[in-house]
Amino acid sequence: MASESWQIVLVTLGRNITSELLPIVSSEVPSAQVIELQGYPLDGKLGAVGRRGMICFLDLITNEADGLEALAKIVAVMPSVPVVSLIRDSNPNLILQALRLGGKDFLTQPFHDEQFRTVMEKLTQLSPEMVAQQGRVISIIPAKGACGASTIALNLAAQLKKHGSTRTLLADLDPVTGTLAFQMKLNPTFSFLEVLNQGSVIDTDIWRGVIQTYSGLDVLLSPASPVEGAQEMGDTRPILDFARRLYDNVVADLGNAYGEWTLSAARASDEVFLVTTNELPALQSAQRVMRYYENHEIPRQRIHLVINRFNRDVGLTKEMIETALHSDIYQLINSDYECVQRALLDGKPIQSATLIGKQIAQMAARIQGADGEKQKQKLEKVRSGGAFSGLFGLFSRST
Repeated sequence: MASESWQIVLVTLGRNITSELLPIVSSEVPSAQVIELQGYPLDGKLGAVGRRGMICFLDLITNEADGLEALAKIVAVMPSVPVVSLIRDSNPNLILQALRLGGKDFLTQPFHDEQFRTVMEKLTQLSPEMVAQQGRVISIIPAKGACGASTIALNLAAQLKKHGSTRTLLADLDPVTGTLAFQMKLNPTFSFLEVLNQGSVIDTDIWRGVIQTYSGLDVLLSPASPVEGAQEMGDTRPILDFARRLYDNVVADLGNAYGEWTLSAARASDEVFLVTTNELPALQSAQRVMRYYENHEIPRQRIHLVINRFNRDVGLTKEMIETALHSDIYQLINSDYECVQRALLDGKPIQSATLIGKQIAQMAARIQGADGEKQKQKLEKVRSGGAFSGLFGLFSRST
């Protein structure tokens, strides 16, 4: 189910049922866009009629009579959208009524992962046309400020384009310190705010009016000025879910590792690249970010380490980093200040012939699956004593 992208509509009368089901949805289909409707739709409409991948989960627990009436209306108005009834356990008569009215399946309370997974697999087998072939979302997130995440995002998008990603979007989703417009010498007349203000249903014409082009890429910029109340900004998923339907690859540049705005992007992403340097403060920040994401139910296997501006003379070695963070390094990018500054002054991507350009190209090829090589065996992560024992102690004291 990892390759599928769903729009899941939860129609309930109370937060208790939604709060019980949401963790399961987030765990089983992390890339899904979730829409919560408090109350039954009087006209039976759920939003984007006919959208492939939409599934309705309908509350028949709180109010059986009104719930069944809503079920009949949804089936009549949106026949292409399967409805899964939410039913209290040991109520076979209600299950039968719901199925006779057109409900495709049911979940019984208390809900659990295996039950949800079985229903989703059954729906896919019954209606394989529901599963849309959609693009990959890649989030680039800095462990701390000034790690060069935006530079990585820009050049990775450019290299993905060169490695066969015909339709590629570079999205600056940093509401406070977005710098991609400056790096590309573009004028941010419009930004992701114009898209976000449309809500869950995004107009294609407005999208086209907001998007700019740069070196063959489509670019969605951040606002020219910092967004007030950026810490309270909600969900990136309407933007990312819409974008993955238009593009082969969506590279999202997030300016901060923390908060619901970035967490929603990480949950919606197929891959999360955590960018850090090999200096101790940055690595300690990376360790904290990885722990933070684990605590917010983002799978560890989705997070990949990128060591930027690698300099063996002033920081830790690759082996020391992997041992200290209990994680493999996905890509190591060497330090080359002059090369990066030259590209910045020219307003162009880093040249592919340079060492950094080759390393980012290697990263893009690996994402696209073009390298064809098996990953090296993981290093032993936990070693007692030895050269790294002091490093573990330093990290544990700092967190």
